[in-house]
Amino acid sequence: MTLHHLSPLYRPSSRLLSNSKVAILLSLLLMLSACAGLPTASSEGVSVVADQLDESPVIANTAVAKTPAAAIDPDLPVVALEPSASVVVAANAPTDAIAFWLGEAGWAFEQDRLTTPKGESAYYYLTRVLTKEPDNAPAIAALEKIVARYYELLQASLTQGKIQQARIFLSRAKQVMPKHGQLTNMQGLIDSHVVKPVVAVPEPETAVPLMRKQQLPLPIKLIDQQDEGLAQWLTIVALKAHNLAATMLIVAPTDAQARWIYQTLNGADPEQRIRANIKRSRPARIEVSYLARKDELEVYAN
Repeated sequence: MTLHHLSPLYRPSSRLLSNSKVAILLSLLLMLSACAGLPTASSEGVSVVADQLDESPVIANTAVAKTPAAAIDPDLPVVALEPSASVVVAANAPTDAIAFWLGEAGWAFEQDRLTTPKGESAYYYLTRVLTKEPDNAPAIAALEKIVARYYELLQASLTQGKIQQARIFLSRAKQVMPKHGQLTNMQGLIDSHVVKPVVAVPEPETAVPLMRKQQLPLPIKLIDQQDEGLAQWLTIVALKAHNLAATMLIVAPTDAQARWIYQTLNGADPEQRIRANIKRSRPARIEVSYLARKDELEVYAN
């Protein structure tokens, strides 16, 4: 027997029944409801609905409002709750990743983390962007900026005479954009600063003394190290220059390098001072002028 068989009990005429009859009928109604298996007002009804909500496609940790058991209709379908704002953000994560990587690349560039350290450089984040979107215009433009920055660093290194460091910057620029047009210019700058060995070809001996001008190349690396062997050779040159009454022009990229050369030459003989001028240029060398029938000075053997 179901509840609709008892519907006459709820007609308006039922209000005319006596109180005792109403009580008997209500007791009978509760017994019939229990036999039909309908839910009663207990906490078990809430737990059943909660399990159903847990199995529905609702994002974990979403708060479920527990409805009192007396208000739950077991014949109504369970409605899934709407996702929270955090779910919307997660759905947009793949698109936002591009903007995030570009932002991280910009921050790394400002810190001069161009291609190192691994996993934290501007180049690392830009490659992630280009892997996902190969034609991403901001990422390609950022690679151009990295090469331009390496060009600046290379020039600064060469100004300081740090040729090996300049080569490292060139190799990293090639890593970023192997076919960039500035790479040739960068290589040319390095080549122009490398001290190439000069093989001195002695002038033929003459019958009478003639004005001779010898160029004696100096290795920049040994100058910076204030190499003892180079210092000994400079002392020999200074002593011979005294005997030849020679004048000298000291050429070096920096004032500090030229000053060390001059002090070393001038310290060869405490009783005499050399006659020398200083010029900032490349390659490093000593230009010696004197009268003689043949070349009297030997080139430094590195």
